[in-house]
Formats: sequence, C-alpha cells, structure tokens
Amino acid sequence: MAEAKKKVHVNVDQNKDSFYANNLAVFNNPTEFVLDFAQVIPKVDMIQNEQMISYNIKHNSIILEPKQAKIFLNLLKENIDKYEHKFGKIKLLKGEKIKKKCMAGGFSDYID
Repeated sequence: MAEAKKKVHVNVDQNKDSFYANNLAVFNNPTEFVLDFAQVIPKVDMIQNEQMISYNIKHNSIILEPKQAKIFLNLLKENIDKYEHKFGKIKLLKGEKIKKKCMAGGFSDYID
C-alpha cells in the first residue's frame, strides 16, 4: 500500500537576533531546569563629572523538563566529544570551575 504524502507548512521566526552569552546560571526544581544565559557588558558612564562603572545585562532563559535536560546534556556531550576529536581537547584554565551562589532562597550553579 502506498503512503500518502503530506504537506507540512513550517514558519520559522527569523526576527530574533543571535545571542552571545558570557555567563550561565542553572536553576532547578522538581519539575524543570532553567538555563539562564546572560550577556554582561561593563561600561564607564560619566555621572555628575565622576566616572561610574555600570553593567548592561541581557539574558535569555530556556526552561526544560528533566527528561529534556538529560537529552540536552547527552547531545551537548556528544558534540563536545566530536569537537575535541576534530580540534583538540578543550582546556579549562586553572581555577575555572562551576561556582555555587545563593540566589532567592536556593542555590544556582553558574559559570562566568
């Protein structure tokens, strides 16, 4: 029996700009994982003839169910392995590790 061909219309929103993140925080509760990607850009402003450092912060969050988070972890590991096979081992600098920071009554793992 021949399969019927189906047409599917896909609309992709291309209005969202790419986002570079130089900071990542991971939060979780029993039902979801939140990956909060942040872009922190320091700048110097002149306020009342005095230089003040301020920060522009943008962030985008991705919320995953635990099963999706595990699939994401496996896909990321697989792609890192492929990258290292092709380009060489990714080396972390001494002291570069996951930090824990207390946030809003809970703990967050973050990378900066």
